[in-house]
Amino acid sequence: MVVADSGPLIALARLELLRLLPSHFDEVLVPDEVFAECTIQPQRLGARAILAARESGLFECVAVTGTAQFAADHLLGRGEAAALILARDRACPALVDERKGRRVAQQLGIPVVGTVGILLAARQAGNVDALSPLFDALAAFGYRVPADLMREALRRAGEL
Repeated sequence: MVVADSGPLIALARLELLRLLPSHFDEVLVPDEVFAECTIQPQRLGARAILAARESGLFECVAVTGTAQFAADHLLGRGEAAALILARDRACPALVDERKGRRVAQQLGIPVVGTVGILLAARQAGNVDALSPLFDALAAFGYRVPADLMREALRRAGEL
């Protein structure tokens, strides 16, 4: 089981790789706040794929309470707060990319995986051919991946 935040969902949707999630996790939960963030503008790149993924049962949307206070306490957005609350409550990893969210998760003892981790696992399992073009596509979308993280993933994938 994993709880997804909006950043990784959008990144994987834009790459047309949401299908990778069920191959790595038996259950994917998405807080209602995160789903709303991802689909509030259905014409945006990735939003339609996320809508279709929900309709196909790729993930389950879950209501989360207490997000406003948690967000204020930790200086997070409501979607990210909802993802961390749900991951904490379900004792499962959170799929989060944003540095601040990852730091709060670590402080709370919540295991974290990110988009790069999903892509690397997919590469190692043979579910994607190469990471480099995926990182190029993310950069073209304006999705920032730290250079050191990208190099390490490429090294582990045998692409460096």
